[in-house]
Amino acid sequence: MISFAVSEKALDSFKNEWGLEEGQYVRIYAKYAGGGSEAFTVGINASATPIDPAWVQSIGGFHFFVEKTDVWILQDELLQIDCNENGIFSSKIS
Repeated sequence: MISFAVSEKALDSFKNEWGLEEGQYVRIYAKYAGGGSEAFTVGINASATPIDPAWVQSIGGFHFFVEKTDVWILQDELLQIDCNENGIFSSKIS
């Protein structure tokens, strides 16, 4: 199961800094980050259209989605998307 939370700060950043408009899709995906114990991380793509989504959730006017091929990176984890002075970031919580 995929659990997901987006902070108000992140939603504001998607609107004001990323220039997203209400109704746009935001893809959450597995991204290769390099070797080691955590070779993959979670990526965020704001210019994607769902092809074969396993999950779609509307939050703050945006449609966040995960394709079937990327479900494994979020399986049984809570993904939190937040924003600080460095921009939007995500963190997985087991």
